[in-house]
Amino acid sequence: MKNLIPLLNAAAALSLLASASSCTKTRIDIGSGTRTYIEFASAITKTPVNSADDMSEFAVWAYYQTADGSAEIQMENIKVHRESDNSWSYAELQTWKEGDWHFEALYPLPSSLETSEITSEKDALEWNFTISKDGTLTGPTGLNINYYYGPTASHDLMTASHDRTYSETTPNSAPVQFTFSHLLSRVSIAVKAYGNDVFLHSLTFSGMSMLGEFNTQTSGVGKWNLLTSIPELSNVQPGNFSANQDNIQNPLPSDGTPVTVLPDLLLIPQTPGGSANAENPVKIDIAYQTETGQEQRDEVYLPSTTTWESGKHYKYTLMVSGADVGLNVNIVKWDERNFSVEF
Repeated sequence: MKNLIPLLNAAAALSLLASASSCTKTRIDIGSGTRTYIEFASAITKTPVNSADDMSEFAVWAYYQTADGSAEIQMENIKVHRESDNSWSYAELQTWKEGDWHFEALYPLPSSLETSEITSEKDALEWNFTISKDGTLTGPTGLNINYYYGPTASHDLMTASHDRTYSETTPNSAPVQFTFSHLLSRVSIAVKAYGNDVFLHSLTFSGMSMLGEFNTQTSGVGKWNLLTSIPELSNVQPGNFSANQDNIQNPLPSDGTPVTVLPDLLLIPQTPGGSANAENPVKIDIAYQTETGQEQRDEVYLPSTTTWESGKHYKYTLMVSGADVGLNVNIVKWDERNFSVEF
């Protein structure tokens, strides 16, 4: 991989953010002076993110390439945050310069993912950012995720990019517009009961891979590759999520109204599996009591015919009727799979 400019690694990201946090945040005054600042304007924290209104900050990188083909880095993991009046600000304001610009954005801020520490209670991400000097690179460019470990399935990873040619003779200093795309899949589990006095005793969703790399030589441009270990973490166990009984209505509604028991898990795209003989099949274990008064237990394996894709919402519904348990899957929009943000 020649002709690469490494922008940042995980350790440097934490150091840079620490120094940036001590800087005075400067509001952009578009009308003052003769310099044309790169503007952050318009909406961008909630998980999962359904629209720009759910976002309050993100990180930005930028470089520009001059007529002689040389590239120069202008922004490195810059924190952009929304003010109380919905305007945007960031430290060390940058101005437009003659040349071809390329911007990339990542949500959430890398520092919020605890890249310096990996435990069973925290998500983690290690990444780097590379650009090509002369455009001849055939491998992945931009944001490369060396690994993402998400045991809590609680972060909504999103990326966006923007290209702009800036000319001093016909300057275009309009706000940069990002169209963010979700990198993860959104998975929810619900239960439907047909009949009276059906009580849900427990439900566990398990077997999915929690570690992966994105946009690397191994995975391919814009794709995920599942991992089982990394130097910082070995023998990574499959995911395991249990429904909180305190949040479940018992008995379940007898008219078949679905009750969501595991909402909005944000998982690495993968094919769930499908049979008890598969290695670490993704399955749902359920224990429930029917009107007979006896506890029933069942294992339901997710079908391998449905592959989780980035930016899609997979709603699995268990249908409980007497001693039978069925499974239905419904694939819906995230709410807004992609949405635009201007800065």
